[in-house]
Amino acid sequence: MQAGPAGGGVDEEEEDGIFAEINITPLTDVFMVLLIIMMVVSSAVVEEEKEAAYEKAQLAERAMQIMTPEGAGDLEVIPEDVVVTVTPERVVFVNDHEVELSKLDAEFRSIAQKDPRTRIILRGDKSAEYEVIMDVITRLNSAGLGNIALASRT
Repeated sequence: MQAGPAGGGVDEEEEDGIFAEINITPLTDVFMVLLIIMMVVSSAVVEEEKEAAYEKAQLAERAMQIMTPEGAGDLEVIPEDVVVTVTPERVVFVNDHEVELSKLDAEFRSIAQKDPRTRIILRGDKSAEYEVIMDVITRLNSAGLGNIALASRT
């Protein structure tokens, strides 16, 4: 008969086995807090950008949240171009300045008087009403602005 270890019992390591569990609850809590912080900060940054754009009387493209349809565009916007944006809420912007529909004809005529060959970049949100976009195109043509390019994202 063989003698066991000192103390006369079974080896403690054999009795308990290897304890290889990791408690990930604290780690999950930390990730959840970080996620919430990121969500709050990103929302605050977007709102701050919108407010700054309104104060400057300009709207950044991201602040307007326009989703142009996908397409294969190859032209770059140059400073001489006039960008006309139509939002889903039937609001029209000319070079990032909101223009009421009733004043749109006068705005287009003043652009045509400066240079009738001015290229118009028409940015319409993909959920904007087709009727509004067609109305803008008709008003552009009536004002003598026929060089119209439709914006898309690739």
